[in-house]
Amino acid sequence: MVKSKKRKYMRRSYYNGAPEIKKTVLIVIVIASIIVVGGIIFAIIFNSENMVKSKITAMAEDYYENYLYEKMVNSDKYKNITDLDAAMEKYRTNGLSPVTLNDLLLYDNEKNKEHRKYLSEYCDENKTMIKYYMEPPYERTSYRMEITYSCNF
Repeated sequence: MVKSKKRKYMRRSYYNGAPEIKKTVLIVIVIASIIVVGGIIFAIIFNSENMVKSKITAMAEDYYENYLYEKMVNSDKYKNITDLDAAMEKYRTNGLSPVTLNDLLLYDNEKNKEHRKYLSEYCDENKTMIKYYMEPPYERTSYRMEITYSCNF
């Protein structure tokens, strides 16, 4: 038997190119992560359900504070403050009669006209209701509201 000589192979060094590859892969991973997180945040913030609910809430607050409250306070029915407090105490537990989304959209035609098309895509204007409950000290901003949505989201 003849012994063969072991061949010595020169080992390639991958070390020289490795740092650039690692940096490139790391940069790609970071950019992809930023895009994914940004997409998730965008989806949460610009979710159609959140946007519809916030728009309806803002319109309902405006309706009560600038129309309904003024209508109650300036009514001939409640000339002095004691009558007004007694009347509002009644609405504290029972609430005012429900207001539809359609009423909100129509009460100030110029202001809410642009929201009609967007909101009517998601919600039934006659079944989405807002009920207001007056709270002491019965001022313009002392109330609570319950919104019953009839929307497809």
